[in-house]
This record gives sequence, structure tokens and C-alpha cells, in this order.
Amino acid sequence: MISQRRASLLLALLLATPALAQDERPPVSIPQPKRQRSTPAPDSPLTIVQVSYKYAIKERDYLSMAAQELVKYTRTSTHLEVPLHSQVLTLDDPRIADALMLYMTGFDCVMRIDDQEKKGLSHYLRSGGLLFAEDILPLESNLRGEAGVAGTPFDQQFKTLLKDPQVLGSRGGHWRKLPKNDPLYSAYFDFSDGPPLSGTNRGNVFALEAIELKGRLAVIFSDLNISWFWANRDAEGRDRSLQFGTNLLICALAQKYAGQPLPFRR
Repeated sequence: MISQRRASLLLALLLATPALAQDERPPVSIPQPKRQRSTPAPDSPLTIVQVSYKYAIKERDYLSMAAQELVKYTRTSTHLEVPLHSQVLTLDDPRIADALMLYMTGFDCVMRIDDQEKKGLSHYLRSGGLLFAEDILPLESNLRGEAGVAGTPFDQQFKTLLKDPQVLGSRGGHWRKLPKNDPLYSAYFDFSDGPPLSGTNRGNVFALEAIELKGRLAVIFSDLNISWFWANRDAEGRDRSLQFGTNLLICALAQKYAGQPLPFRR
């Protein structure tokens, strides 16, 4: 009975109170919830970092246009909503922590990677990053018969770097060959026969190698001179190498988005 009387009284008061005009009503502020994103917003740029290191010679140990050309190709051949960019950085630059993928190459340079660079690389890889490293040929060369061979100077130095205690330690020696049915080969373009071999003529290497950390790809290594074609606009068979590079970026995106839908335009 008491509750019924209170309800009746409240209703009577509401009916007796004149409604406020629209301009007399106090403003209502509803705070928006803060959302933590584990992945970049669709309009946030993602960067492919081309690794610079001491004594590396331009167009011999690294190809200055390779990453830029790959980004350009991926922009036009896919429907990604996320802007892609390329940048040249050293491994001790803290900005590499935000890179979608690191791209590192060499030919015959004597690598000198200092302690800070080693720590930067270790942090990037252990935090979920993907590194694509490749033994390449100089841009102005026609030496494809020398590509696709294991045990080259860069091959040996790079693998020694990963085994350094300040990088991956013993995990840096756990290489496995990527089988032809690995998801990398169908991430966007289909490579049912494995990686493109147009960068080699008579080599003895036909597969990529990889290191996994916590069940994900952390490092992909190539002796196949694939990215030489990214930088060389006139190279015959260039598209397949660029398509493979696009698969690398899609693979990196898939790992970065950790099971969420990838940002493609529908």
C-alpha cells in the first residue's frame, strides 16, 4: 500500500511539473568507453623496415628500392585498408618495435652488429615481430648461377648473429625448412610449388628456412635472391617475386592481427 501511494505521488509530481524547453535542458555528457586495441586502427600506417647496418654497401649488400617497390606493388594488387610504408632504420632504433616486418639482406659485407643492435633485434623478435632475411646478389649483376647456394658469407654471418646470446641464443639455431604446404605460400597469392626460383639458375637450395618462437614464424631466411627482383624494375619474371613479397606482408599482418579479420576492403 505504501509503495503504491509513493508511486502515485511521484506520477502526480511528474505530471504537474512543466517540461523544460529544448534550450533549457541541461546538457547531458555520456563518456565514451575507452577501447584498447591490440592491432592498429585501419587508418594507422604499417611500416616495412629495411635494416641498415655498418659496412653494408648500397646496391650490393642492400637494394635501396626493394622495400619501396614491394610496398607499391602490394598497395595496388591487394585491397588492404591499412596504409603501408617503408623506412630504413638500424636495429638499435626504438622505432623498429612498431614495424610490420623487418627486411634484412647482404652479399659479401663483413657484418658488424653491436650490442645495442642485437638487443633491439632480440626485443623485436621476442615481442612478435617477423624478420625476412635474404642472401642477395648485387643489383648490377648477372650472376644468378651463384645464387641459391647455402653457406655464403651473409648466410653464415646472419645465422651466427641469431645464435648470439643477446639475440635468440640457442633458439637461433633451430631452423626448419618451410614445406610447400606452409600457409605462407597461399597467404594471398598461390605458390603451390614453393618459393619462386627465378633468382637462381643452378643453385642447390630450393626451400626457405624458418625459426619459430612460441608457435609463430619469427624469422624467414632465403638464399634464393627473391628480393633482387623487387628492386629491379626491368627484371623478367618480376611479378612472381613481388607476389611472394606480398604474401610475406600478409603473413606478417595475420600474425599481428592474431586471429582477427584482416583489414581488406570489401
